[in-house]
Amino acid sequence: MEYEAVPAQLTATQELPGLGSALGRLDSFLVRDGAHWIVARDGARVEAGRLSKDTSTVFGVRHSWRLPGPDRVYATPVPGGGLAVSGIDSVTLHEADGSIRWTFPHPAWPSGAHGACAPDPAGTALLAVVRPALDTDPTEVLLNLDLATGTVLAAAELPTRWGTYEFQQPIGPAAAQEVFLNAAQGQEEAYSLLVTATREHLAITQVGDHDEPFTGSSLPSGAFLTLAVAGEELTRYDTPARRRTAAKAAVVLPDELVFMGQPGFLDDERVLAAVGEDPWEEECRHALLGADDLRLRAEVTYPPGIEVTDRTLPLGDGTWLTFDGDTVRRWRTG
Repeated sequence: MEYEAVPAQLTATQELPGLGSALGRLDSFLVRDGAHWIVARDGARVEAGRLSKDTSTVFGVRHSWRLPGPDRVYATPVPGGGLAVSGIDSVTLHEADGSIRWTFPHPAWPSGAHGACAPDPAGTALLAVVRPALDTDPTEVLLNLDLATGTVLAAAELPTRWGTYEFQQPIGPAAAQEVFLNAAQGQEEAYSLLVTATREHLAITQVGDHDEPFTGSSLPSGAFLTLAVAGEELTRYDTPARRRTAAKAAVVLPDELVFMGQPGFLDDERVLAAVGEDPWEEECRHALLGADDLRLRAEVTYPPGIEVTDRTLPLGDGTWLTFDGDTVRRWRTG
């Protein structure tokens, strides 16, 4: 199999306190309000940075909130500079100054499970996954909560129980009413659920099979990617009902490698993907695939001293991020 080596060129470096210990959490990398965000923990504080459109720097906006209490939470920035937090037994909306606007209590999550939250596309409500009111209820519940008051506007049952959840907003026109929701149940089941949200109505559509979660990356055209749990297949969808192409690792990658981490669109023409021998190990290489056919085009090479791991974040503008402790580096191909 022939492919070229493409050098990575550093464009910017910045620090985000607490990022090293936060990487790997389901709220570490977020897409909100048409932009990528990185969320970190620094002691009792949540640090969040919105990625800049200026490729010569990393962050365009930085926020920080004090967050007392247990660490097992999922946090997301909301319009107006606030922070929404899905915790062990409640969903809480914090103002920009750290004060609490409202709290929505729910039965506690068991160990190994947790909810998630995200603003709805209109920015006036908060989507939140919570435990059902009765333990005998068969599934978890998705709520649409009024962002100003916490009042329940709509509810829908999910196909999972005792799960872990992750929201991402699409980038581009598809974000008008839709939000991605990954719903993992156990080690092998991971549902990709497309949530259509209006203020008083929720509709849930399953995309693909039960073991191919969203990677979190999308294009303004509406295209998005899913990745099989074990890394054996990467799939591009142009719409939820249109599976455009699927790349089997055994066919498109050399040396019995599989896909790892969260492959994403580097731009309209290329996908950046970590590839390695084991999807649950960090040691890997970075590959460039054609965005249309997901076929291997090149391998990215880095300057000496740069550790290559599966934690990489393609930004859709031709640049991507790598992470080393609290250090964030932004790259482009040379």
